[in-house]
Amino acid sequence: MYKLNLSHESKIQDIESLGLSAELFKDIENIECTGYLRMPMIKKELMKIFSNNGFILRQRLHKEQNIYITGIKKRVGLCIQMGHKAGWYFDMTKLTYLKNKGVIDKAIIVLPSKELEKFCKTSSIATYELVASRLELFGDIFNNESHIMRLDISRRT
Repeated sequence: MYKLNLSHESKIQDIESLGLSAELFKDIENIECTGYLRMPMIKKELMKIFSNNGFILRQRLHKEQNIYITGIKKRVGLCIQMGHKAGWYFDMTKLTYLKNKGVIDKAIIVLPSKELEKFCKTSSIATYELVASRLELFGDIFNNESHIMRLDISRRT
């Protein structure tokens, strides 16, 4: 059996201001993980947990467009990115749009680790390691206060 861990480099006050609780992190660790795990399965479970913790899921950007982010809670946008690395840029654009429109003040972006990508036997995913390096290069383009979080996997002890 394995467990998922959501980690961050933010201070406790920053995490609380994002609407995240210790319970949310524990709920993620309690997700049942066997040897067979795929990114869509993980995203589905994460969405349930964030919803149970007050995030309103599937938030439309504009009434005339079918473009969504994962969720919003108290002016904090949420994107759970478990897909192709090009999708991260689109998520950042959507979050910047919402920030410019005054809908959100901050954003959370959940990304799988390189280790989780390998575990799920997939590739070309927007991993935490890849996005962290890209943010150093492109961070100034996106004027949203993004907090990237790393989703990792380890053996349950």
